[in-house]
Formats: sequence, structure tokens, C-alpha cells
Amino acid sequence: MTSSTNRITPLLIAALSTIGPLGIDMYLPSIPAMAASLNCTEGEIQLSLMTFFLGLMFGQLFYGPLSDKFGRKPMIYLGLSIFVLGSIGCAFAESVMQLHFLRLIQGLGGSIGMVIAFAIIKDLYQGPMMGKMMSMVLAILGLSPVLAPLIGNGLQHLESWRAIFIFLAVYAAIVLIACASLLPETRSKQHSASFKLSKTFHHYFKIYFDRKFIVYALTLCIAQAGFFAYLAGSASVFITEYKLTATQFSVLFAINALGLVAAAIFNPKLHQKFGALKTYRLVNTAYFIVIGLLFSLLCMGYHNLYIVCAGLFITVTLLGFIMPTGSQLALMHQHEHTGTASALLGSMQFGTGAIVSAITGALAAWGGLGLILVIFVCALVSALMCNTLFEKQDADLQQPSFK
Repeated sequence: MTSSTNRITPLLIAALSTIGPLGIDMYLPSIPAMAASLNCTEGEIQLSLMTFFLGLMFGQLFYGPLSDKFGRKPMIYLGLSIFVLGSIGCAFAESVMQLHFLRLIQGLGGSIGMVIAFAIIKDLYQGPMMGKMMSMVLAILGLSPVLAPLIGNGLQHLESWRAIFIFLAVYAAIVLIACASLLPETRSKQHSASFKLSKTFHHYFKIYFDRKFIVYALTLCIAQAGFFAYLAGSASVFITEYKLTATQFSVLFAINALGLVAAAIFNPKLHQKFGALKTYRLVNTAYFIVIGLLFSLLCMGYHNLYIVCAGLFITVTLLGFIMPTGSQLALMHQHEHTGTASALLGSMQFGTGAIVSAITGALAAWGGLGLILVIFVCALVSALMCNTLFEKQDADLQQPSFK
């Protein structure tokens, strides 16, 4: 690749990665307005987040193997085209059932961004550089939850919630054109020719039961499930229970996202000092301690807005260390079928996200206590797993990385 291509590729990867998160975050402050417009409850609108997650889950299983066979760019064209059509459909939905179905379609298209982004990184980079790239992309990606609710809230006030989905369609179309013009094909012809689609399920089975993948992947999925619970439940908690306005919630959501960005930027420095594996253990343990303390305070009756905000800010920041490091550990040994492994990891992440979103919705009557309980359980299980199941003898992951 040329130097200019080297500079633009990370930006295109980040732009691709933002498609799914924008579809998640941008409409959150508009949930009450959407419920009023479609004559349904806020809970029914929240279910559209679950159907979007399901689309993200199934779409990644589809795109991963096809990208290994036919290349990354053809799948980008297909996925983004589906996302554009699904977004336009959501903008004109006339009932909540239509919205649920169209959000599923939108998720099927939006899933292309994440699976292809990590596959391209794995195509181009190895070792510490791969971790650095994942962290850099996540840092840029962190601008999505910072800006998305604010943009969505602004579009709602200027026009209506339907303008949010028109914006998503236009944005995806721009990314599609940019990738067609500027992104190189990173999947080698030799690897594509040797990949057989008929063995897709065999590859999924093989990767799933590879201990160098599954232990790290499951720990990441369970830890990140706490983040999905936060996404699903935070709007109702802060707007309904703590009486924040949609604009105030958008600002709070953006502040928490800034913590995610800061963590992603600082994450490579922790890898250099401690190594990826030890970093992962440390931040997972800290994640459990912080959310455990917040859960204890809520159980004792300290339902103070500032305490909840501070606790969730630290929690989300720690997840900014956990998510790129967990992805790096899970994919580090998957050299032959990178797209398939990335797809399996992504589908597992959003599958747990769909389950946790449903659980969070079921506990909505518990308010903030129910939300923090779900995150606490996720943090507890992930901390136990990474402190008991990880292979301590993996020297490549245990040692610090230095330039």
C-alpha cells in the first residue's frame, strides 16, 4: 500500500465500524417521542434495540465466511446497501411491528462494519501493532456514542425522529462510496481461492472449540454484555427515574463515551507495560470492583444521581480497555480464517447483547438497581473467568510489548 493509503485505511475502517454503533446510539434519546408517534409503550420501542442486535448477530455469521471467500469489498457493498434500505424503511415505519422488522433488516446490513473492520485489521497488522490499531479504531469509534445521541436529539428537535434514520441512510451511502474509491482489497487472492464455503460450519465449529479463541471470546462477550445492558437501560433510568431531559441524557451519554475514547487511546501503553493478558485481568478485576461498589451503595439506599453517574462513567471507561484487548486476544491466533473468526466473535457479542437487552427490559421496573444488577453479574462472571481460566503459560500474551 502507498503511504496515503496507509493513512486513509484506519479512517475508513473506523467509519465502517461506526455504522452499527450509530444505529444503536442515535435514536436512544428519541424513544419517548417514538413511542408517542407510533402509539405504543417505551418498552415496545426498546425491543427494536433487541431486533437490531439480532440482525447484527446473524449478519456477521453471514458476511464473515463470504468475505473470506470473495473478498472484503464486495461484502461491504452488499451490507451497506442493505443498511441504507433498512434505514429508509425505518424512517417511514407506521407501526412498532414494522419498526421491529425494519430494524432487523437494518441490523443485518449494519453488521458488515464491525466484522469487516476487524478482519481488515487482522489482514494488515500483527502482534502489538494489531492491538494498537484496534485501540486507535475504537478511539475514533468512541466519537460515535459521544456525538450520536446529540445529533439524534438535534435532528428530532429540528424535524422528527424519522430524520434520524434518513441521516443514517445518507451517512452509510457516503461511507460506501468512500470505501469503493479509497479502500484497497486486503484479502489475498491466494487465501480466497483456498477458502471453501462448504466448510463454513466446520470452520465455525473448529474455531468455537479452539481454546485459544473461546475462553477469551466468552470472557469478552460476558464483560461487554454489561455495556449492552447500559445501552438498553440507561435512557429509561436517567429520563424516567432521575427525570433528566432527552438533551441532558444525551450530554451524559456523551461524557461517558469520552471515557471510552480515553481508555482506547491509553490502552496500548498498558499493553506495553504489562502485556495484553495481564492488562485484561487487571481491567476486568477493576470493572468488577467498581460496579460491585456501586451496586452495594444502591442496595444500601444511596440512589444519588451523582453517585450513579460517577460509577457508570468509571465502568464504561474500563470497558474501553476491555473491548479492544479482548478482541485482540480472541483473534490473535486465528490466522487462516480471520473473517470467519471475526464474524463468530461479533455474532457472539451481539447474541449476548440481545439476551441481556431482554433481561434489562424485564427488570425495567427495578429502575437503576435492576440495570446495575445486570452489569454487576456480567462483571463478576468475566472477572472470575479471566482470573481462573486463562492460560498463564502463554508467554507471547503475558510479556509486555515494547517498540
